[in-house]
Amino acid sequence: MRAGKGRLRFLLLCAVLELGALAGVPMRPDEIEKLMQTLARPKLAQTLPNENEKGDGGREPTPGGS
Repeated sequence: MRAGKGRLRFLLLCAVLELGALAGVPMRPDEIEKLMQTLARPKLAQTLPNENEKGDGGREPTPGGS
């Protein structure tokens, strides 16, 4: 599923770039290469600690929020 989603995203990007080229929008090849490299970079995901973890520093949360 993940590989199919990446291919679909790639095809959509290529279609948008092709439509821009047909409409006469200038885009240099080095800009296109930079864009493709940016999209190929791995994404960082933020995760929330589950209820059993204490989070940063291992401290228990204090009542009142401070």
